[in-house]
Amino acid sequence: MKKLVLIALISLGSFACMQAQTVVRSTTTTTTTHPQQTVYRPVSSGHTGLNFGASFMLPIADLSDYSSAGLSIDVNYLYPVVPQLSMGIASGYGIVFGDDYEGVFVEYEGEDFQFIPVAVATRYVPTPKIEFGADLGYAIGISDSFDGGFYYRPVFAFNLSDLVQLNFSYTGVSNNNSWVTWSTLNFGVMLNLN
Repeated sequence: MKKLVLIALISLGSFACMQAQTVVRSTTTTTTTHPQQTVYRPVSSGHTGLNFGASFMLPIADLSDYSSAGLSIDVNYLYPVVPQLSMGIASGYGIVFGDDYEGVFVEYEGEDFQFIPVAVATRYVPTPKIEFGADLGYAIGISDSFDGGFYYRPVFAFNLSDLVQLNFSYTGVSNNNSWVTWSTLNFGVMLNLN
């Protein structure tokens, strides 16, 4: 596990040292007044820079037996490393609210699962409106009921504008010491603060 986090951090450092390039696509048009005209447009790099947002978390699989909802605050900084690909860091704060359970023979008082993710973020931008990628790293557990573990979050996003992005993601935390599979589906919004 520690080797994987170290490899991710080294990869992030090596990509951060690379210089981003502004690449353009050319389009050739023909009109009656200008027989041939070439127009240069920058290739989209998506929501680069500082992004801040929030997500609603819907627990699934084993976690849905102990919780019905959660919230997260998400922040990332993305830097274009090659055309249509950005990398950076992601963090935030997440809480999954524990549900109380009263059965015939057992009574369970729900505890909240709280964590802070520290991850390497990657986004591929095939069009100016669509982004997808993943955050990989470690979720630091900050509640008694959650130890943390390997954190992975595949993301699909739709850019409404240069400022606002809607995203859909899956969050998983893999920990061998955990008594529950920790996974959620997330629906959120991100704001580009550049």
